[in-house]
Amino acid sequence: MFGASGLDPRRDVAGLILNRWGHAYVCPAPGFHFGRDGQAVPRDIVRRRHGRIAFGHAELEGHQNWSNGVINGVRAMHQVMEIL
Repeated sequence: MFGASGLDPRRDVAGLILNRWGHAYVCPAPGFHFGRDGQAVPRDIVRRRHGRIAFGHAELEGHQNWSNGVINGVRAMHQVMEIL
């Protein structure tokens, strides 16, 4: 979208941070927090770094609150720092 003005995402963007307001509460489906039918636990899959992307979200702990957001944000930051 900004390429015409000279933006090169690979050169100019080191990272993105997305914040959202708490009123957009996520109600995950059964099995998200504890797994089901021997499958990998979805919240553990989300906690892994996926290439240059890491997710830090309060609801990965099952409770939407500030402290869990900080804990997961710091974890995600460390995951990204591993590749820099």
